Amino acid sequence: MSVLVTACTGLQSEPSPTISATLQAIPSPTISATLNQTGFAEIDKIITVVLGGDVTELQQLLDFTSTNCTFAEGLGGPPKCLKTEKEGDSVEVLPFLGSEGSFLRKEDIGSWQGLDVSELYAVYQVSESAYSDKNYPTGDYAIVFIGNQENKTSLTLQIKQGKIIRIDYGFVYPPQIRSDNVVRYLVPPINP
Repeated sequence: MSVLVTACTGLQSEPSPTISATLQAIPSPTISATLNQTGFAEIDKIITVVLGGDVTELQQLLDFTSTNCTFAEGLGGPPKCLKTEKEGDSVEVLPFLGSEGSFLRKEDIGSWQGLDVSELYAVYQVSESAYSDKNYPTGDYAIVFIGNQENKTSLTLQIKQGKIIRIDYGFVYPPQIRSDNVVRYLVPPINP
């Protein structure tokens, strides 16, 4: 099968040049060739870095949330203030959401061990109905990984503008992705 491709430049006073090429039909790529690729460079880079396991490179992809700390007791909510801080002081954190919320402070990033994942599970565009608040922002896209092989957990990275802005822990295998959180899949869930 041949296809004629014609392109033209924008508005010009001279006639627009025409580019012609004959393209040969190529077979569809196999699932294994595209499994870890979405076609979005910023998302594909995060997938590659996470699966590669380089903690230093991964740290470069984190975007910390500026929020206010609290001395209030209880689960969830804003990050807890340190003894040297005052109620409401501004702090920079990476939120983690699981059975309860927690935070990694920017100044503690050097001791962070990174992510323990074994494979990509799915990538999707996040809908407006996904859980989000000031302390736990949601991304425009979510990348879901299968955790380590021993306990088969999952990790969902919330992505905004090519940066990881939140990490969600899942404790069910295979990972459960709420359909109302998904606008569309870039990489559909794999069959475990």
